[in-house]
Amino acid sequence: MMSLPHRISGNLALDLANTISWRNTSREIDHLATFGDVLAWSREVGLIGDDLVLSPPEQKTLYEQVLALRNAIRGAGSAIANDLDPLRPDFDIIRDIAALALCQASLSGTPYTLHFKGIYRVTGAIAWSALDLLRGDELSRLKQCPPDDCHWLFIDRTKNASRRWCDMGTCGNRAKKLAHRAAH
Repeated sequence: MMSLPHRISGNLALDLANTISWRNTSREIDHLATFGDVLAWSREVGLIGDDLVLSPPEQKTLYEQVLALRNAIRGAGSAIANDLDPLRPDFDIIRDIAALALCQASLSGTPYTLHFKGIYRVTGAIAWSALDLLRGDELSRLKQCPPDDCHWLFIDRTKNASRRWCDMGTCGNRAKKLAHRAAH
């Protein structure tokens, strides 16, 4: 199993979108290349424990939905972060999976909490996280890391909205080193 990426975005849906490192380069790593990777990531982010048992068709559906959500969230998030209009199909995928999950969910507690079942323990939670971001106050703080080999999405929660990179320790330092070399 492959190592999982750092979770730097501040949002579950964006963390899913960021599961490809070094996108479109010779070093590209898809952290969700297999169904096992999806399960490991889902455990890592706290969506499931070891109790999730799925039939082979359910495993296939879960894997396909996770990859579809990842692409849709990345597409919509990238457009929004760059002041563009997201594509309707990206919104449709997020909405459709959220609707399917809601049909299988139960409500309990005070305040009420959605409890998803089966594959929707993963995809329902992600789709609703995406919807919450799209409908929430933090959407204006959605940014995308500028380096050509990264493009990870994140929520800038700095007081003055000045965060530029997904992670200062990697992309920020690399950008500063390149700028320093160019200046000298």
